[in-house]
Amino acid sequence: MNDGVDKKGIFKALIFAVLLAFIGIGILGWQYRRIESEQIPALEEKIEQKAAESSLEKFIHARIEGNEKTARGYLTEPATEELNQGKFVLLDGFEKYTLLGSEKLSDERYRFIVKMFQVGGRSDYLEIVIMTKILGQYYIDSVELGG
Repeated sequence: MNDGVDKKGIFKALIFAVLLAFIGIGILGWQYRRIESEQIPALEEKIEQKAAESSLEKFIHARIEGNEKTARGYLTEPATEELNQGKFVLLDGFEKYTLLGSEKLSDERYRFIVKMFQVGGRSDYLEIVIMTKILGQYYIDSVELGG
């Protein structure tokens, strides 16, 4: 008779453990879906912005170092046309820069506000740089001089 009670107790404990496991899996699934819908897109957005910012920094460093070929490699056709029309200066004795702000314009497009400083503090330029993603890489699509 003791064997029957023990078997029922073991069976109840097993069912209870299985139910707890399913409840735990359900809770973890719910948390994952919540994180996936809220936090993963925000994280992906930050990664994209950092990728655009990284390309911008490489472009600016090439300008500071006086490496015209490398700097031109970051320009799209519209930005090259702006350069050829004299709308901005690619190399002008820059020694440093400050990134003042950024804004997402649309999917795979960002606007950055950059302050460029010339050697010896002669003057500084405020530039509004539009970055666009082409084939997985960010490029300079437009550079406008700010006020």
